[in-house]
Order: sequence, then structure tokens, then C-alpha cells
Amino acid sequence: MHTLYGLGVSGWTEKARWALSHHGIEYRYREHTPLIGELALRWRTPNGPRPTTVPLLLEDTRVTMGSFNIARRAEELSTGAPPLFPASALPTIQRWEEVGDHVLRIARASVLRRMLDNPRALDESLPSFIPRFLHAVSRPTARMGVSFLARKHSAVADPEAAIRDTVIPTLERLRTELRGRPYLMDEGFTYADVTACTMLQFARPMDEAWWPLAPATREVWHHEPLAAAFPDLLEWRAALYEKHRRPPPRALPSGTNSASAA
Repeated sequence: MHTLYGLGVSGWTEKARWALSHHGIEYRYREHTPLIGELALRWRTPNGPRPTTVPLLLEDTRVTMGSFNIARRAEELSTGAPPLFPASALPTIQRWEEVGDHVLRIARASVLRRMLDNPRALDESLPSFIPRFLHAVSRPTARMGVSFLARKHSAVADPEAAIRDTVIPTLERLRTELRGRPYLMDEGFTYADVTACTMLQFARPMDEAWWPLAPATREVWHHEPLAAAFPDLLEWRAALYEKHRRPPPRALPSGTNSASAA
């Protein structure tokens, strides 16, 4: 069976899981713990690409890294689900994948910055094997993990400026291209819709059924000015999830080795 390593709060992991679910691919899910889990991830993928990042799909002799590559791999393994990458949609998919990737990087920088200012969110990011009564003394470790992610991914220095200059114009463009339609392509649901709607995750996270988050973590993922500016896009995203995304089994906390599939 395939194994997917990911971060439950990551838009990239969500895109990979959505594609695997769409195509009915069975897999084990392992929650990756930043910093602590880096060496273990490299050990499990001795012949894999470097640097190692998640999401990462591990097969018997094959490693696929990155949500886009995992989605293409899921299409290769599909047992008959409608394609997410029809030939006619590839230019649109490529364009929104590039734009969406940029937005997700800004989202990550924004969330990491807000986590550093939210002690409860830092506590929630700690591995589950650390008992609650040790959260306060372990908070520097959580802060180190957040800072490690920011350095590893070269987080933008001023997320709010990037939101103003890049994210808002991108979402306005999405609104224009949709023109009230349910999908970006007249042919129907494609990976372009998956990658575009995932951009909205840091405006307002999806409901608990699809995106289970601890309370303070949900707070740092909620950017109210963006949510207030694009309520129509949030409704569009909700409709996509209702129709095309089966709610995943509730993931076990970071630091466990139990499996789930979505």
C-alpha cells in the first residue's frame, strides 16, 4: 500500500489527498512533524529527491514529492474516475498551479508569522507525545519548529504586503474567470479547481468535517479581511467540497504512527 507523508494544515497536502481520494487510491497517511521528523523522512527515502519536503508519496520503489506530481501519479493509478487533467484543461491547470503555489507560499508565511505571536497555537503544534502540562516549557521547541519552517521555505518577510500586492489581485482574477460558473473549465471539475480553491484556505479554513484544526490553529489560519472581501469565492469553494471532496477520516495528532486514508 502507498504511504503519504504530509502536514494536515498544509494546502499542498490537501491537494494531494484530494487527488488520491478522487481517484480512489488507498494509502496510509503519516503526519509529518517539522524539524523532529526531518531525519526520519530522509531515512525512509534514501533514493528520493533532495531537499525532502511533504507531501511525499512513498511506494515500494518509487518516491513522488509535491502535490502536483502526486496528483499526476494518482491519475496514472486511477481505476476509472473522471480525469483531473484532461488535455483541454492543461494550460489552465498549469497557470493556476503556478499562481496557487505562489499564494500558498504567502499563506504559509502569514500563518507562521501569526503562530509566533500566538502561544496557544504554538502549544497545539507540539507533537502529541508531549503532555499538556509540559506545553509551556516546550513552547521554545515549538517556536524553533515554526522558525525552521520559515527558513526552510524562505518565507516572505512582509506577508501582509504580499497579500495586498499578490493574493488579493489573484483572487479577483479567480472571481473574474469563474463568472459565476461552478468550475473554471466548461468541461467540468478539474485539478484547476482543486488548486484554485485551496488558495482560499487561509482566508477561512473549511469546516471541521473537512479540515480539522485545533481552535488556536484555526484562528491563525483565518484572515478576516480576505474572508470579508471574497464571500462569493468561499461559497464556491464550499460547493466544490460538498460535491467533490469526501470528508477525510479525522487525522490522529502529530507524532503518532497510526494510519488513515482520505
